[in-house]
Parts: sequence; C-alpha cells; structure tokens
Amino acid sequence: MSVQRASWSRCVPLVGLIVFITVFASVLPATVVAEDSVEVRAVDHSGPGVIATQNERTYVASWQPSTVSVAIAADHGTYDVCLKTELNDGSTTTLECQRLQNTSVGSEQRVNFDIARWPGNATGEQVLTTVVRPSDGGSPAAQASRTITVLATEGDADGDNLGNKREVERGTSVLVTDTDTDGLTDGDEVNRYETDPTNTDSDSDELSDGVEVNELGSNPTEKDTDSDGLVDGAEATTYGTDPTVGDTDGDNLDDGPEVNTYETNPTVTDTDGDGLADGPEVNVHETDPTAADTDGDGLNDGEETNRYETNPTKSDTDGDGLNDGREVTVIGTNPNRGDTDGDGRGDGTEVDAGTDPSSTVGSVLRSLGIDARFSMLALVVGGGALVILTVLAVLGGVVLSKRYAHFLSSNSRVGRYLQRREKRETDTVSDAETLTQPQVEELLDDEARVLKLLDESDGQLRQSAVVEGTGWSKSKVSRVLSQMDEEGVVKKINVGRENLIIRPENVPEHARSPFEES
Repeated sequence: MSVQRASWSRCVPLVGLIVFITVFASVLPATVVAEDSVEVRAVDHSGPGVIATQNERTYVASWQPSTVSVAIAADHGTYDVCLKTELNDGSTTTLECQRLQNTSVGSEQRVNFDIARWPGNATGEQVLTTVVRPSDGGSPAAQASRTITVLATEGDADGDNLGNKREVERGTSVLVTDTDTDGLTDGDEVNRYETDPTNTDSDSDELSDGVEVNELGSNPTEKDTDSDGLVDGAEATTYGTDPTVGDTDGDNLDDGPEVNTYETNPTVTDTDGDGLADGPEVNVHETDPTAADTDGDGLNDGEETNRYETNPTKSDTDGDGLNDGREVTVIGTNPNRGDTDGDGRGDGTEVDAGTDPSSTVGSVLRSLGIDARFSMLALVVGGGALVILTVLAVLGGVVLSKRYAHFLSSNSRVGRYLQRREKRETDTVSDAETLTQPQVEELLDDEARVLKLLDESDGQLRQSAVVEGTGWSKSKVSRVLSQMDEEGVVKKINVGRENLIIRPENVPEHARSPFEES
C-alpha cells in the first residue's frame, strides 16, 4: 500500500535513528539503528540497473530498472516503509512507500521497491535512505542509509570518451577506460578504430589492437593488412617482415609467396646470393631463387644472366657438349657459340679429339700430333723445311722431268699402272674419310639462328617459340629480338601478352605503321 507524500509533510519531523541502505547486487550489511521492536536486517539490490560495485560502492544506471528488496523484522503491527533519495539541489524526494501489515513478533518480511528509472536530476553521488515508521504516524521506528553512485545516460564516468549508456550496451566497464587492456581506450576503439573494446585482439591475428595501432601501423580489424598472404602477427613475430608492406625486401616477390611457395627469405632481396633478386629469378629467368647455380653448370645464375648471357636453366647453352662453367673457367671457349674458333668443328668435338677449340692453327697442329707447347717451333721448322723442299723440288723437277717423262707418262705401261693404283687408293681414302669424319655442325650467329627459325615457320612465330627453339634465356631472346627489330631485320608485333616475330616483308597491311611507305 502506498502512502502519499503529502501525508509525510504533516508528520512530526524525523528525530529517531535513520537507517541508510547502500544498494548492492547481493545482500549487504546495512548500518542500522532501530528501536527494539523494529529491525532492518538486510537489503538486496538487483536487476539491470546495478552495473558495478567497487570499493564498497554500488553504481546504478539511472536509465535502467532495478529492484531494492528490504528485509524487516518488527513486533506485531502495521508499518509504512519508504525509500528516499537526495536530489542534486540538496532536497530529498521519496521514490516509493509501501505498507507492511500484520507483522508478528520476531518474524521477517520483505518489502520490494521496483524502480523503473531514477529521477533525472538525482544522478551522481547520492544517499539512499529507507525509513520505517508506524502506519498511524509518529516517529520513525528504524532508518538506514548508504552512499551510492547513480550514472546519467549521457555521462562518462571513466572519461574514456564513451558514454555510460553506450558502455553498458557494449558490455564495457563504466569505471575503466580500457576494458580489455589492449592499449586503446574504449572510446577510441568504438569511435575511431571500430575494434571490439572487450576483445584484446579484434581480428585474431595474434597482435593486440594497441600494438597494431600504436607500434606497427597495421589495421587492427584486418588479419592481413597488406594482403600479402601472411597474417600480421606472423609477419611481426615470426618472419620479421613489415605487415603494412606486401613486399618487405622489395624484390618484386610478395612476402606470402616467398614464405609459402618459394621458401625464400622475405627480408633479403637475393636469398641465394647469386646476383639475381628473388622476384626476377621466379618471374623472368625461371631459375631457383634458393639455389645460386640452378642448372649446376658451375656458373652462378647472376653470372650467366648478367655477364655471359648464357641460359641459367640450361647447363650447356650452345649445345656443344661442354657445360657453360667448364667453357668459361677451364677451356676458355665461348659458352654461347658451339664452334668458338669457327673452324667447322664443335668445341666439344675438338676437346674430345684433343685439339684446341679456341684456335684454328692449334687444331691443325694437334690433329698432326704436335703438342701445343711446340706449336710455334713446329711452325718455324715446318716453314723452313717447306722452303728448302720447294727449292729442291724445282731443281730436281727440271732434271727428272726429261729423264722420266716418258717412263711415267700415261702412254707407257708403267704410267698406266701407276695411275690405276693411285685412283684406287684415292677412292678408298675418300670413302673412309666420308665414313669416319664427324659431321660439321651448322654454326650460325644469333641473328642467323633466329632467321632460320623464322624460315622454318613460314616467316612468323611467337617470341616464346624463339626461346624454345634456341634454348636461350628469356632475357637474351628479348635483347636479340629488340636489336634485330631496331635494325629492321624483323618486326615485333604485340599480340595479347606476347610478341609475334615477323619478317618485314610478311607484315600484314593492317599491322603496318601508318607512317611506313607502301
């Protein structure tokens, strides 16, 4: 039963002991002073409105409902129980009153006060008071009081730039600026970064939101800020890469593929130290970025590409039977030319035969069984002997020509016999040489090899076919074709993602430049 406020104005001023009740979410031992016949034994405060308790103080949301339950023991009789609070101006207002009837001596009864909303001007630090008095008037039989904090809807109790009501809605603490202790205030998480103020790692990338924002500059709501295939946490704590840069070492290969596909070092431009960055090894030269010498020919991939212009994926670029490394470091031949000295015999063939593949004269001398150490001596001695023999031959020929002319002439029987014998021997030697002499390799320069491929393909073919047909690296093919195009030997026409190589006379009319003469 409610008692009107007006009736209280006619009551005798309060002179007895006042019982103050601090509102808690559980039973709280209130400070109670009462007459022997009335006792306030307990106070319970529950419901959505009770949002925190700290340092023996209860925090109540003014905009949410709560229930205050008071346990009273009194002698037989009827009592009025009222719940009051102070306003900000210092005045007191009664929140609600209820009548407690037919009490029996020593029995305990409950009075529940349902508070839908706290008065709008009753926020901040407040004193909540419960007053028990006989229903027929008179002095209070018991009173209790305690201090509480009532939070306003738009207030910010902890000063984190997130209002009290919004904190309650999001489940954050109205008393702690950084609920999840991630290094970002609740207000910044909600209003600025759109992170979860109750979750230390909003994007689950193994980095706290504060570390991402304050130290690394990565996005705390994206697992992989730079979209390189590695989550931010792994980049920062495992690989030492930059989670905000897709290609940390600038080698034109993203960090993710370096780690997950090629097993290269994403913080080192040239993992194998061969002089080629990891990106070009994968995307241009098709070499192994973790092996300095991809084709195992004794030359590093960088040397082959940048210095010798050999194919780093083919151990014998010119196909002469000698590895590129051996040609460069041991024999001294050209690894791009099958016949270095141009004597018609391939370098590999000459090495197998014991001749010098880098010298035509040396080849002839070795074929005669003359060691290279005596090459010059052999030339001098041989030259002198040749002069002497020539003089003797001339003198002897004059003398003998007359004496044996008839004897050796084709008209004599001896002459005819000798001619037949010589012919048989010549034919036999010729047949033997034909059978045993190695076939001379077709030795062409770079441009000639390209033109030969063009002729075999009716005057046009794709650039990739040149790579396949020559065995050269892509970079070398590109250089040779660009030079030939500048010289007007061929035309390069872009078709989709590749070039078409055509002889100038075979270029179709629709593909010709408008500035070319017809």
